[in-house]
Amino acid sequence: MKLLLAGSDEAKAAAYRRAADALGGCEIVGQFAAGELSQTSGLPAALTGDARGVIALERISDQMIDMLVQENARTLYDPPIFDSAARLLEVADRAARNNLWLLPVLPLRLLPVMQRIQEQVAAGILGQLLYVKLTYNERLPAAGSAPPGALAKRGCDALDLLRWLLGAEIVDLQVMRGSLAPGLEDIALLSVVLEDKIYATLDISWSLPRGYPKAASITIEIAGTHGSIRSDALNQNAQLYTRKSARSLNWGSDWHVEALRSIKAVTASDAPPSTLEDLAWAQTQVEKLA
Repeated sequence: MKLLLAGSDEAKAAAYRRAADALGGCEIVGQFAAGELSQTSGLPAALTGDARGVIALERISDQMIDMLVQENARTLYDPPIFDSAARLLEVADRAARNNLWLLPVLPLRLLPVMQRIQEQVAAGILGQLLYVKLTYNERLPAAGSAPPGALAKRGCDALDLLRWLLGAEIVDLQVMRGSLAPGLEDIALLSVVLEDKIYATLDISWSLPRGYPKAASITIEIAGTHGSIRSDALNQNAQLYTRKSARSLNWGSDWHVEALRSIKAVTASDAPPSTLEDLAWAQTQVEKLA
């Protein structure tokens, strides 16, 4: 499959190039600024054949959506921060009316270990769910940089993951935000009540030291009446504890590889594993807390 990068984020572009090499069967044939690509008459000649796609690293315009539709290009949507909920629904509607296959990259959903945990929860292995704790800590930004607040940056991902993992709707949501570094809203603690009296806390922060060897640390703990699961998500590890046994599960992939695997394997009749409507729901919750 041939792919084009649309956007100027070099770190993300490099990650997708490494993923294409690791996965095999994918070739990234070029990189353009998103605005430059949307103003062209079509995709570059190098992107020929039926199996072709675009990885959008910036927010996409209506012009670009129309070009993607015209070119029948499968699309991964992976901007630094997603649009407002209203804009996401506009893009979703425009894509749906034109049968554009578009996958918003929600990294944790794509990880095999998260999919396995979701299967275990759905199968009732843990019994009645009681409590969930998601901790999403990232490395402090470089001095002088001004990233978005913790809630704006990761709240959407965290709420979507919680709803998807548990298969339950949120009935009450509260947030406490704070700042340790001057001028940076670097802490967001969300308290969530879901259906069936499931309680969850989502701890999002820029709290890892600048010298921390990884950009982020993400852990998930789920407790139920019959057992519990604890996962170090980025290390693709999960421990499952039940009344009868304790097991440790490990995988080695990352979300860039899994995103490419999704776009490579899709056929015309396959729906994306996550949708812009999912994302718009989560973004709506974040906007209500703003």
